[in-house]
Amino acid sequence: MLQVHRLAYQPGPLSDPLFEDLSLSLDRGETVCLTGPNGAGKTALIELIAGLRRPQRGEVVFESSARPAYVPQDVERRVDGTLSGLLLGDRNHGEELASFKRALARLGIPPERCDDPASVFSVGERIRAAIARAVIDVPDVLLLDEPTNHLDIEGKTWVIRFLESWKGACLMVCHDRAVIDAVASRTLILERGSLQEYSGGYTDARAAKELSEERARGQYEREQKEQRRLKIAAERTLQKAASVSKKPTGRTYDPKAKAFYAGLEAKLDRRAAAIKKRVSQVEARTVEKPFEPDAVKLAFAARPLRSGIALSVRGLFHDFGGRELYRGLSIDVERGCRLALVGPNGSGKSTLFRIILGEIVPNSGSVTLASDAVPAYLTQGRERLDPELILREAIGGDPDSVRVRLGCLGIRYQASDKRVGMLSVGERTKAELVALLGSPANLLLLDEPTNHLDVPALEALEEALLEFPGAIVFASHDEAFIERVATEVLHLGR
Repeated sequence: MLQVHRLAYQPGPLSDPLFEDLSLSLDRGETVCLTGPNGAGKTALIELIAGLRRPQRGEVVFESSARPAYVPQDVERRVDGTLSGLLLGDRNHGEELASFKRALARLGIPPERCDDPASVFSVGERIRAAIARAVIDVPDVLLLDEPTNHLDIEGKTWVIRFLESWKGACLMVCHDRAVIDAVASRTLILERGSLQEYSGGYTDARAAKELSEERARGQYEREQKEQRRLKIAAERTLQKAASVSKKPTGRTYDPKAKAFYAGLEAKLDRRAAAIKKRVSQVEARTVEKPFEPDAVKLAFAARPLRSGIALSVRGLFHDFGGRELYRGLSIDVERGCRLALVGPNGSGKSTLFRIILGEIVPNSGSVTLASDAVPAYLTQGRERLDPELILREAIGGDPDSVRVRLGCLGIRYQASDKRVGMLSVGERTKAELVALLGSPANLLLLDEPTNHLDVPALEALEEALLEFPGAIVFASHDEAFIERVATEVLHLGR
């Protein structure tokens, strides 16, 4: 269905190449998941395949008459016009519209809402609608960039069931370990410009990758040990040759022995030369030292929170887009509490954050922050940093300290000199986390913090939140993350 041959791509003249000789294939009936560190080039690769970018070298070949459909990652930020107008354009009528409404219904969105403004839909609902738009044309090849980000459990379940029954081919960029395990026939890991292929889902791929890396480390260590042994042997042989070449002194001197010692010295020299040659041969075939990524470690510079209750919500009523979100909601968030907001897309999780921050005035009710509470907000759309600013300037503070914190999350030194708008969504998420790390905030409001993060960063975030001394309110659909981090859970939309 799809062949990618020796693709090379460099985003710009001042950027390093993302990859220089990348190939892959996709057969009918299989779902292949593409994962890897943030900034490795996953979105660039799928956009190259979709024809939205042009490579410096290589080609993308679809099977004759194969029809591709692409769902971008940034659909979450496109909110102009009605939902149907945004996604269908000039095809917003007749059978196209009817098919779109049927697909929306299967995804849990009432069909009559298709003419509502896109801005009243949650990010997860807009992503569901984009998937519905992609499948109404019955394409042969689906290209999905992080389709499960922001989706609630019901939405993820639908995507899994849909892909399990999909008869065409699908290439999906994804960091959701459970989804990859459920649907992937193969897992591709894009890392440092190369593509590694493994059978099965994420768990199988990770186990195979760790085994391969362990074997590579073992081989490298054995060859390093052999090199050291041979070098020591060569040095000792040369020292012995030098010692026997010294003629005896005193009464024991025998002029006839001169030829004997000279021959012995030459013999030892030849032996040392042979050992040196073996050292050179071992060095020539020695494998490159296996790459060891830096450990990802996060720590928040929180100002102490002395108040026992950081946040209090009383009798909250609010409707949004004609829907009632809260009916007398009351909560207390104490120091040390890590409150998870869970619920389906559109249940009001993001709206609650904005009410807490005073950006939205509720219909009734009150929100009270402790006098010493310093809130910090990670938006779902990752909109805190100005996309036109250089990354280190957008974060602010000491440039060297910023670079160190970025490096702790795997963002390379050169990336700190890029404009924020040039970063991948995963890198923007990491950049906003770095901004939070350097702030004195002791009340964290995190809207889908795990979305777009690669696995090492996600695990580091879990550890940092467990050690955070203040209070945390976070919204998430990641069940494993909620189970690990949350001390309390608030269900919305019931």
